[in-house]
Amino acid sequence: MTAHPKRESDDEPGSSRRLVVEPTRAPQSLPPARSNVQPYAELEGGRGREVFFRPHRYQRDDLGAIRPVVRVTFPTPTLEETPVSRECALHDISQNGVALELPADVMTEIGAVLPEVSLSFDGHEVYRGAARVGSVRELAGKTIVGASLLDSLMNIDDVLQLRDVKSWTVHGSKGLGLGLPEQVWRVDGHDRFKALVAELRLFFEDASHRLGELESSLPWSVTHGSPDSPAREALIERLREEFVPEVVRYSDDIDSALRAANPVEVQSLKEYSLRQIHSFLMMSPWMHRALYKPLGYPGDYEVMKYVYEFNFEGPTLFAKSLSMAFLETAAARAVRSRKETIKRQISSHIDDHSISEPLRILSVASGPAQEIYELLSERTSLPRPIEIVLFDQDKGALTYAFSRLKRLVDSRWSGVVKIVYLYDSIKRLLRDQNIFAHLERSDIIICSGLFDYLQVPTAVSLSRKFHDCLSERGVAYIGNMVPTNPGRWFMEMHLDWFLIYRTQSEMVEFASRAAPTARIGILEEETGVNPFVVITRK
Repeated sequence: MTAHPKRESDDEPGSSRRLVVEPTRAPQSLPPARSNVQPYAELEGGRGREVFFRPHRYQRDDLGAIRPVVRVTFPTPTLEETPVSRECALHDISQNGVALELPADVMTEIGAVLPEVSLSFDGHEVYRGAARVGSVRELAGKTIVGASLLDSLMNIDDVLQLRDVKSWTVHGSKGLGLGLPEQVWRVDGHDRFKALVAELRLFFEDASHRLGELESSLPWSVTHGSPDSPAREALIERLREEFVPEVVRYSDDIDSALRAANPVEVQSLKEYSLRQIHSFLMMSPWMHRALYKPLGYPGDYEVMKYVYEFNFEGPTLFAKSLSMAFLETAAARAVRSRKETIKRQISSHIDDHSISEPLRILSVASGPAQEIYELLSERTSLPRPIEIVLFDQDKGALTYAFSRLKRLVDSRWSGVVKIVYLYDSIKRLLRDQNIFAHLERSDIIICSGLFDYLQVPTAVSLSRKFHDCLSERGVAYIGNMVPTNPGRWFMEMHLDWFLIYRTQSEMVEFASRAAPTARIGILEEETGVNPFVVITRK
């Protein structure tokens, strides 16, 4: 048999080849059945020099955070001299070999037997015995000695498992991530906030169980069927009396307890709230949609439809009850209240018998145009013609408004009410000074929710544009939520729904900058959460 000479490139002790271990990744999907199965007789192994198996070598860096200690006893030229024992820096290891840095004050040669080599990792000894030098080479100014272990194999699995245990971390932390200071939800103080959120979770758990029992005892039609059912109406009424007020109270109290937190603390408290109750809130269809924003923003017309019309929706009785409860918090009630406020203002203009010309209304970011739909549904007469322009960047919103308003106008107000639907972007609305130049001047401009997302310079610019589009004595109603909105807790922490809140004085300030010659005032809605700044052209 011909002997094959040893080469450092063939993973000899001291070789610079390194085994790179990539982290295992979960497959994106399961492969087709038996896709990787081959007949046993066709399985392949190594090729070329790889058929001569040699254990894998692990470089020092491959061993992670564990600390290796290599102590070597070097032989002396004569038996009379005391053997030299030195601690050497580890270069690499395998099951049957070790490579180390040779200290400057000792020498060795290929074939020399090292009487004792001790290998320890974090105090755990994995080998003690003799070794034979198989290679001596220079690398980056250091002498690297490769030696084969003679007395036994080293248990490399023990070393690797020790490495894995010692080096395992969570999200870049220095340890297992189990210490209290490392918890993202951990923050000192704010005991009232934490207690309220924890209580709310328990309240939800109990309510989910009890409403689940109730649902199982009721016919499907009562829980999920026609809204005209007397039993369904009675069920909703009981929930309004016994469940909804408790949820609203908890929500308001949690928001109040959060107000004292600074921004750093708010982030930790958000994580606390998410861990406790987020899974419950996501059972509500409208809250789920507001969080995931399929149209790119939270308050789209579908969410507004829930607020206005579909307040008892969800896959289970508990989900329906939860959805209804949060639609009774102040922010949602303010949206419905501002709609009623605008309806009253429009009706007042309609009933102004001193003017016979058509009443021209421009609604910007009109959404489902709920106030227009309800106004035309509820009015019994229209003493003057009405021309309405609905502007929105969402084609779905305009489609929904068109489908309802066309039938209504054709059946009740044909020849009296004319509606134009403008589909264009908010970007153009903000940048194009002449976007409404082709329209007649408006007697009423409504913009209920857009300014909640506009910075002051943009708010001033758009308000100025509205003023320029008004007829003489025309009025623009611009809504903006105030900072005291008690729904900010769940809107910001659980729905990622952030508004630009303004006090009434701040609303008056940007309106005055936009239209210094106009009459500026504030129009309150019932809750006080969503007032309008009113710009009247002189």
